[in-house]
Order: sequence, then structure tokens, then C-alpha cells
Amino acid sequence: MGKMMTRRKPHRSCRSPRPAFSLVELVIVVTIIGVLASIAVPRMTGASAGAKANALQATLAGVRKAIDIYYAEHGKYPGYDSATGLPNNGAFVNQLLMYTDAAGKTNATYTATYKYGPYLRSPFPRNPVNKLDTVFVKALPGDADPAVGAFGWVAVLSHGYFGISATDGELEDIGVEGPEEKTAVKGGATMAS
Repeated sequence: MGKMMTRRKPHRSCRSPRPAFSLVELVIVVTIIGVLASIAVPRMTGASAGAKANALQATLAGVRKAIDIYYAEHGKYPGYDSATGLPNNGAFVNQLLMYTDAAGKTNATYTATYKYGPYLRSPFPRNPVNKLDTVFVKALPGDADPAVGAFGWVAVLSHGYFGISATDGELEDIGVEGPEEKTAVKGGATMAS
């Protein structure tokens, strides 16, 4: 007689099977993450724009203070060419970054004659909108403005105004919102809007 073969049942482990996420649970988790991201991302970008606006305000305050100190020591605002007496873009920057004499001539080192300044640390600050550190100097507020994007800053020598060269839209992009805030940033100078 032949032996009968019996089939053995597989041995079950004492462990229970691992729990897994169902498709519905995964969809719910992904949806929650998406909602949280849609709330957080605009707040982070808003904070970034606010930080740029605050940095711009600090830069403007520092340069304006330097202009006032230069005026107190020289009796005129920086930006006049000491040889010709005419407004000069390069003279403005150099007179704030270098040592000057009483007439506004510049020198890289301190001497008994060049005893004023420097009023700012080099390099001259960059405009946060167009990343330019150049200054367009004009004698009066009504004088022609530079082409938008050609210069980083605008200075008006008759009044000591100093502001950013930017459109209202560009200022809003970096977090400068209201008309009063824009006027303060532009420094009263008539710049592109």
C-alpha cells in the first residue's frame, strides 16, 4: 500500500501583518500637506519682501545720514565736481566713500588736508531692485530723471534728497506698498513711477 501524502499547511508566524496606509489615507495626507503649503509659502515670500523693504529703508537712512554729515562739514551736499562746481555722478559716490578736503576734493588716504570722511563704507550700496550701485545726480527736483533701470539711485543736490530709482510696481515687488512709504523711499525726488 502506498503512502498517502499529506500537504502541510504553511506555518503562520506569530506576528500580525504590518499595517499599511490605504489609498484614501494617503490622499488625505497629501491634501493636508498641500493646504498647509498653500498657506505657508505666501507668508514666507511676504516675509522675504518685507525683509527687502526693511533693508532698503535701512540703506536709505544710512546714506541720507552720510549726506547730512557731509553737508554739515562742507556747507554743500556731495555730488558737485570740485573742479567745475557742476553736478557729477562719480563725485557724489567718491565724496561719500573717500576722504575729502574742505572743497570736496577726494583722496584715498587721510592727510591733514583730506581730513573729512569717509561717510560710508565701500562699496556703495546696491539698489535691491536692479542691483546697480550707480547714482544719477541732478541739481534740482524738476531736472530730467534717468531712464528706468539705468541707475540704481537718484540724488537731488539742491535739497539733499536721495532715493531709489525704481517704478512703483518694482517697489511693490520688494514690499514697499503705500504711497507714503513710496514717497519716503524715493526721498521726495521726482523719479519714475
